[in-house]
Amino acid sequence: MSRRKNTEQAILNALEAQLTEGGMQSVGVNVVAKRAEVSKELIYRYFDGLPGLMLAWMQGRDYWSSKAGMLGSEDTSNLTPAALIRAMLREQEAVLANDQALAAVRRWELIERTEVGDRLRERREREARTFINRLDGLTDDVDMPAFVSVLLAGILYLSLRAKTEDVFLGVPLRTEEGWERIWSAVDLMLTALPEDLRAESLRALERADAEATDKRGATE
Repeated sequence: MSRRKNTEQAILNALEAQLTEGGMQSVGVNVVAKRAEVSKELIYRYFDGLPGLMLAWMQGRDYWSSKAGMLGSEDTSNLTPAALIRAMLREQEAVLANDQALAAVRRWELIERTEVGDRLRERREREARTFINRLDGLTDDVDMPAFVSVLLAGILYLSLRAKTEDVFLGVPLRTEEGWERIWSAVDLMLTALPEDLRAESLRALERADAEATDKRGATE
């Protein structure tokens, strides 16, 4: 790597180490610069300050940033909408369970509003909409944005809560048995989706929707 790339990586590594040790509230340009053994001017030059640094660090770690192109893949199109939603939820939980630094940022976002948090949320919302927009409109029987929001919010909350709480409503949050119970509940909720969203692939449903639209257009 070039000298600049090495320095950028050192700064990103320092940020991650600081997040893991002290959480988001311990992070600042001066602290990260000292930890990376660089001048704070380099952080402003390379990342345009802390917001840009956080966006760069989150790019490959946050679920929506790292999976921005997931809906274009062949494997994804072969899944049913119900299976796709479940896979998305499982991956979100796995990411937060295995990445202490990322989980620290997501917990911080829930309790404090800042410029950094706003920019992270804006990008996440924009990229998440590419996911939900493809599912929205497949049926008039379910408000898909609201349906997925409730499921996702629950998984995110329980994942983040596991850091500070062993049990939630009698369900252990730090054991495989507890999460098996949670995923069984999610599966039950997914049965509320119309049958075609549980049986037909996303590609087949989109093709049928496009054909129906063409037929309507031809008769108008």
